[in-house]
Amino acid sequence: MEKQDIKRRFFYPVIIIFLIMAISWAVYNVAWRIENPFIHQTLATITGTLLFLSVTFGTLFIYPVAYFRGASLKERILASLINPFLWATKENLRLLISFSFSESLYYYLNPLSIWLLCGLVAQMGIAEIFCRWIFKKRGEKVHVLTPGPLAAVIISLFLVITLFAWGQGENVYVIFLEGYRKIFGFGL
Repeated sequence: MEKQDIKRRFFYPVIIIFLIMAISWAVYNVAWRIENPFIHQTLATITGTLLFLSVTFGTLFIYPVAYFRGASLKERILASLINPFLWATKENLRLLISFSFSESLYYYLNPLSIWLLCGLVAQMGIAEIFCRWIFKKRGEKVHVLTPGPLAAVIISLFLVITLFAWGQGENVYVIFLEGYRKIFGFGL
């Protein structure tokens, strides 16, 4: 495998998903201005779905593209995390309207962010195994199933399922709120 320049192996895959994410977010946020309910709902549904898919599953595109273009493991992980981190940061910045900066930072620990991170780690493990399998099919000597990617998939999926199954996520949210109250008080 030839290691391509940083633009091709790192920035291009990230930018492709970022553009899908940014455009779908922008269109979603102006769709409510359209007076025709059918067009409004259709546009909101399509762009909302694209936004969800790009944030939640963009890793399944970014990681393999970066892998096949010669990105290192650190580059692949960073590339896979950039767009979800930007999305979470955008959401946290929106909280500054009503909350302090430190309270907005705490919001990174909300259950959805934790689930998203666990899901991303699982996807990176799956993508690593998939990429190695492709190389093995091409005749290269590579181990497809190794402890690192397998552990990433198993532990991450276990956490996602367990945290949700424990009270359908409500218990995890209560822990998040209790942490908020202990740090910041009960508010007004």
